[in-house]
Amino acid sequence: MRGKYSSRLSHTIAQLRRVPMNAMLRDMVTWEPMADPQPGYTPIIGCMASIPEVALANVRLISRMDLTNANEVILVFDRPPALMPEGFAEQLEAVRGDVPIRLLHYSDRQHAAADRIRWGWVYAWMSWTTGIANATTRHIILHDLDAMPINPAFFEERYQQAVERDATFYGIRWYHGNGFLDTDRLTTTFEMVMDAARVRAESEPHQAFNRSDTLGGRSVEYDTFLYTQRRLGNAAEAPIGPDDVVHPSQMICQYTDLLAGRNTHAMPNTNLPLMPAFMSIGGRDELLATITRHLEAGGDHRLPFFDAELDVSEVTKPHLDWLEDQARRLERAASGDVRPEIDHYLGLLRERIGHA
Repeated sequence: MRGKYSSRLSHTIAQLRRVPMNAMLRDMVTWEPMADPQPGYTPIIGCMASIPEVALANVRLISRMDLTNANEVILVFDRPPALMPEGFAEQLEAVRGDVPIRLLHYSDRQHAAADRIRWGWVYAWMSWTTGIANATTRHIILHDLDAMPINPAFFEERYQQAVERDATFYGIRWYHGNGFLDTDRLTTTFEMVMDAARVRAESEPHQAFNRSDTLGGRSVEYDTFLYTQRRLGNAAEAPIGPDDVVHPSQMICQYTDLLAGRNTHAMPNTNLPLMPAFMSIGGRDELLATITRHLEAGGDHRLPFFDAELDVSEVTKPHLDWLEDQARRLERAASGDVRPEIDHYLGLLRERIGHA
């Protein structure tokens, strides 16, 4: 068998493993067709209450953007309101500027299900579909929590391009991986501009969740919204540049997996060393200070990381170079220049990994 899985047996096992998860999630999110889709667009960000500072950092940068055609920004948090961190509302008010923000939260039932599974793709699906279900504009932008916009015109440019192309799904590149090929003409989900009016009229939320299936004789693993794209069609793509967003892709999923006890081994391409910089821009320096003290004291490659340890022993030099470039780009966009504490942290990290 070609594609994601090399044998029919492994493909079937993957399908069977999803059965209870799919059954649990099937009716967790519902939506109705839009009665009167409004012009413009709505960025939707799936947020994690355990790291609200990453959302605050994102909003801080969004507050500097051109949002001429944006109706509002929807933040969907993975907890009910009663379980949100104390003081978050005041922190959000301090960074949002004039950005109209609507907060949505998981219900108790949604929170219990997501917390039981603790898988990044469950959070992404539940948050994005919840945001779509509540959006009032025809177009929405699925904006990743760990994608920091550094081009003030980024949202407006992508929205205008999607409208001009009349695309239902307008992504930044064709999806390649998990058995899919560029020729399948399905776009990646993050930073996608979507015609939410059509999606809500012609599909159901549960169809957007991950699934194992076959396509063109290949075993494939549908990522979030890929199956919906396959059903509805009309996708288009155009690349973005390094000056549009700082996006250490999969950082939030890596965070979720590490704290859930998965992927605790050293990963050559982990993006988690950027988390302290992201959180610092959002107003919380504890993680940055903790890791800095560890490195200053000659600590080993197992960095203290919340309630876990982050093993950076196998991070390659090219990836470390890329991480440092991303951190410095983000610093210049958010603070005007690289702050001394971030510069010091990056230097210590390079010395510890051995690529100084």
